[in-house]
Amino acid sequence: MSTEEVKGRSLSQSVIYGLLLAFLFLASVLVVKELFIFVLAVAVAGGVWELSTALRQKNWHVPRIPVTVGSLIVIPLTYYGGERAQWLGVLAIVGALVLWRSLELLIKRGTLKRTFSEAFKDFSASAFVVIYLPLTMSFAALLFREPAHGGFVEGKYWIITFVTTVILIDSSAYLFGRKLGKHPMLPKVSPKKSWEGFAISAVFGLASAVFQTVWLLQLPWWFGVIFGLVILVSAVLGDFAESLIKRDLGVKDMSSLIPGHGGIMDRLDSMLPAALISYLLMAISVRFF
Repeated sequence: MSTEEVKGRSLSQSVIYGLLLAFLFLASVLVVKELFIFVLAVAVAGGVWELSTALRQKNWHVPRIPVTVGSLIVIPLTYYGGERAQWLGVLAIVGALVLWRSLELLIKRGTLKRTFSEAFKDFSASAFVVIYLPLTMSFAALLFREPAHGGFVEGKYWIITFVTTVILIDSSAYLFGRKLGKHPMLPKVSPKKSWEGFAISAVFGLASAVFQTVWLLQLPWWFGVIFGLVILVSAVLGDFAESLIKRDLGVKDMSSLIPGHGGIMDRLDSMLPAALISYLLMAISVRFF
C-alpha cells in the first residue's frame, strides 16, 4: 500500500518484480526451509540498513554494520533456538549497539561531557530499529518452525496464509485505490491511501484468509474471518507506521533497490505486525481448538 505514495512508479515493473518475489517466497517456503530462513534474514538485514541510513538524515545515529550483522543473525537464531534464543539474541544486539555507540562517542569527543544526551538519543534509535524489524519479523521464524501436531498443520502453511493475504490486501488497495480512491483515510500521513481502496482490500483480504484457513490451515471458516480482519488491521497499521516514519524523515522511499516497489522496507512494512499477529493467532488456535 505504501507504493501509492510515489508518483511515477512503473506499474509494469511493480507487477514483474512482485511476481518474481512471490515465486522466490513460495519456492523457499515449500522446497527448502533453510532457503526461506536465509531469504527472511537477508530481507530483515536489508531493511535494517535502509532504516538506519534514513535515520541519519535526522541525526539519529544507529551503527549500521553492527545492527545489520546482528539482525542477520536473529532470524536463524530464532528458528533453530526458539523463543529463549530469540529474546536473548535481541537483548545481546541492543547491548552490543549501546557499547559500540558509547565507544564511538568517547573516541569522537574525547570526553564524557556533551555525550550523554546524544548517546541516549542514539541508544533509543538503536533499540527502536532492533525491536521494529528483527524482533517483530522473528515471530515469522517461530511460526515457521512450528511442526504439525495434534491435527494442526505445519507452520509453513500459516506463513503462506498470512503473507499471501497481506500481499492481496496491499496489491488490491494499490491497484483499485489509485483509480477509484476519492476519500483519503489519513491525508496528513498517507494522502493517497483511500477508504475506497481499503474497502476493496478488505474484500480480497477476507476472501483470501477464509479460503486458506479452511483449505490450508484446516480450521473453521469463522476463524478465517477473524484471521482476515486482524491481518487487515495489522497490515494497514503497519503501512501507516512506515508512512509516518518516512514522512518524519522526509523520504519517499527507504531506497530504490526493488524496481517498481522502492526499498525492502517498503515491502516489509505491512508484513511486520502481521507476522507477530499470525504467531499469536496460531498459539491461540493450538490452545483452544
